[in-house]
Amino acid sequence: MGERPVILVLLGPPGAGKGTQGERLLRRIALDHVSTGDLFRDAVTTGSPAGLRAESYLHSGQLVPDQVVLQVIEEYLGVARGRDTCFDGFPRTRNQAEKLDDLLRQFNLAVTAVVYINVPDDVALARLLSRGRADDTEETARYRLQVYHEDTAPLIDYYRDAGVLIEVDGSGGVEPVAQRVWTSLQEAIR
Repeated sequence: MGERPVILVLLGPPGAGKGTQGERLLRRIALDHVSTGDLFRDAVTTGSPAGLRAESYLHSGQLVPDQVVLQVIEEYLGVARGRDTCFDGFPRTRNQAEKLDDLLRQFNLAVTAVVYINVPDDVALARLLSRGRADDTEETARYRLQVYHEDTAPLIDYYRDAGVLIEVDGSGGVEPVAQRVWTSLQEAIR
């Protein structure tokens, strides 16, 4: 897109459609769509140092500690030099966001834009429950939304203060949301 690689972050509650909108962006622009889950699986498969550290947490079902998550991100950035990237579901906490900024600076990069897909809780809950996944019971979905509000929602102000937040109305169908994301993003990355 430009001389400096574009680094995007997709932000929003569970059920906002971050993964779906990330896939839509891939159809419009060439970028790496990066989820930490994919990075963990790749790191474990290749036997990287971070992958070896993450593996025990993944097999036990525990959350992977920030230090290991960031090591996996650092390994990715070392390999992906110069590629436009969209982080999906990362960072999840202010600490992760600050550490991501530090890592990006080491590679002479910075977050270009954060696409915040704003969806009311009732809509997010309905979407989570309609997916039909075994782990999306109402209790689990409500808990995930609670964790989002406690840990991840503060990133909205963090990125707004940094001047990179793009807020998009995430209600409605996939295509209208995708069009709003694309229109807003084009203005931000010019």
